[in-house]
Amino acid sequence: MTNILDTLYKICLHPRPDDEFINRFSKVIDVYSIAEKSELVDSLARFIAEKFLSGEGSFEETDVAINNLAGYAICNNRIPEFMWGVYMAFDDAELGSDGQQRLASNLRHALGPAA
Repeated sequence: MTNILDTLYKICLHPRPDDEFINRFSKVIDVYSIAEKSELVDSLARFIAEKFLSGEGSFEETDVAINNLAGYAICNNRIPEFMWGVYMAFDDAELGSDGQQRLASNLRHALGPAA
């Protein structure tokens, strides 16, 4: 599953959730069933959160990725609860000078005990 997550993550680095992004993302994910898509969206949200927490992805990069992923989910009326929690943690981090500190704590909470 890592290869598909890497591919989707790279697509999510598009500057904004515009038609070009939605089309590229959909082209990859539309071969999956609705249930599989929800699982992939949640898995990608976890992948994005873990990239930030490990320091492998900067705040700026991972924030763009989760914003685009949320844009895809909203456009397709499929907003998995876990993905939304990760998105909201990043959204909260955009406010205030301690946003990235809150983000790390909020993401660890969202990821659960294994984080």
